[in-house]
Amino acid sequence: MKHFASGLLVTLLLSMPAFSAGTDDLSKAKAQVAFVYKRLAGVPASSADINTWGAGLVAAADKAAYLTDVVAKAATENDKFYSVTVLNFAQIEASEERALSDGSGATNSIGVLNDLTATVIGMVRDEKDYRAILSDDVLYIPTGAAYAAGTNAIYDTLYANVKNGTAPLGSSLTATTQTGATGLSVQAGIFTLRGFGSVYYDAGTNRAAFRFTSMNYLCRDLEALSDVSRADIYVRKDVDRAPGGDATKYRTECVGCHAGMDPLTNAFAYYDFVVPAQANAPAAITIATAPVPKMNQNADVFPLGKTVENDSWKNLWREGINADIWESTDPVKNEGNGVKSFGQLLANSKAFPNCMAQRAYKTVCLKDLSIKDATITRLGAEFAKTFNMKELFKEVAVDCGSKIGM
Repeated sequence: MKHFASGLLVTLLLSMPAFSAGTDDLSKAKAQVAFVYKRLAGVPASSADINTWGAGLVAAADKAAYLTDVVAKAATENDKFYSVTVLNFAQIEASEERALSDGSGATNSIGVLNDLTATVIGMVRDEKDYRAILSDDVLYIPTGAAYAAGTNAIYDTLYANVKNGTAPLGSSLTATTQTGATGLSVQAGIFTLRGFGSVYYDAGTNRAAFRFTSMNYLCRDLEALSDVSRADIYVRKDVDRAPGGDATKYRTECVGCHAGMDPLTNAFAYYDFVVPAQANAPAAITIATAPVPKMNQNADVFPLGKTVENDSWKNLWREGINADIWESTDPVKNEGNGVKSFGQLLANSKAFPNCMAQRAYKTVCLKDLSIKDATITRLGAEFAKTFNMKELFKEVAVDCGSKIGM
């Protein structure tokens, strides 16, 4: 009897984990589908959907495919995917503070929604080759509105309607071209949009345009790019060769950024953003036919430095410690003229797909992974097959969600 009781106990104990595992599997599945949906859509899924999708995920042979094709797909069909998640992703590019905005600001300021952020959203929605964001004749405007290069009014109006629930952002944008709309002689992705120019061409020396583009599309700030082994023959006259009387500081610190940055920044030599003195007057990008004065300002700091004579740029970082950034299966030039070819350089770099994966991961998963993290490298490699940002957002959400309960 003792042995029979022991055998019965063993049988009961062996039967319990099977029931518990099934319960745990369903709970885990529900947690995963809830995460994937909310992190993409920006709002929770309904209890009914979570129950249905949870059961479907448990039964699915390929769970990643189910999360992607069913749950993530449903989330990206919710307008909040565009008005919350993708807009948050885009906003980082439209501010030197790299922070989200509530849309308040003074006259001539750029609101939450502008031609830059709207074009990012449109490219994601229409599943375009995302490399085009850096060089193509592309522009998204509110449906039925007329674009005006000197004001953000049409985007402010649409954003107000999105906020009060009278307009869905995702279906309220129409694809068009910059040709004829902006009045500019060049059409080169974000670089010739007011949302970019108002932030990065409005003052200074246009070095900010390079620095923040590198942060947004290579995921590297200047400190990460610094290479003191590069020749300083293109460093401009406004850079002190002995800051604070210390020539060593220039050779061991300053030159590391300026030697590579200054010749690349020449791509922006003709660009300015002019805010008229009179109140409420339009402010817009201008493109000159020669370097704008700010490119050669403060020439008395070091008169023997480089004078910017045109918009030809050179990539001295193609060699040295930054060489791996530029490796690509597509031809990558070491030099060119203007922002269009500069944008093509970045879009065809090895760093570009990994950077988009890293930024999407932070937006969706709220985690900062290294650009060289294995997960980012894998997601970047998948993205590089199609350059479809909507699919990248889905894959990122599924990658994070699949780890819940593991």
